[in-house]
Amino acid sequence: MLSLLCLCFVGLLFSVAKSTTIATQPTTQPTTKEYKKALPVIHPENKAYWDSLKGHELKMQKCQDCGTVRWPVSPVCWKCFSGKYEWAKLSGKGKVSSWIIVAQATGNPAWSEDVPFNVVLVDLQEGPRVTSNVVQCKNEDVHTGMLVEAVF
Repeated sequence: MLSLLCLCFVGLLFSVAKSTTIATQPTTQPTTKEYKKALPVIHPENKAYWDSLKGHELKMQKCQDCGTVRWPVSPVCWKCFSGKYEWAKLSGKGKVSSWIIVAQATGNPAWSEDVPFNVVLVDLQEGPRVTSNVVQCKNEDVHTGMLVEAVF
């Protein structure tokens, strides 16, 4: 399975649904390298989302009145304007709807170690669209319509 790695936009990993997931070996070596890339701002409204990722699940807000799953987080449903929602566990499955290859790091020099890398839009089965990266596959293998699923 191919995987998606978030730049910071969503915090997710994904993997393509038609082959076996490639497991990565966790390192036991302590890391001393300073992390220089931007980190997400966690606040009370999005904390449940980030906590779900730490727990190896994907949860997003789901309207309790109309059932719309929404991302990014919002105090009201964009479809029916209800303020009632729950944090629903999602399948994490989706499809690449668009992609690009970043060949030159601009802005934060911390990205220069990663170029070239891909940035993809993934339409989740439940509705929301998220921004991420495909990992565990060559950039030239990324394509529109690629089926993916979240891995952690």
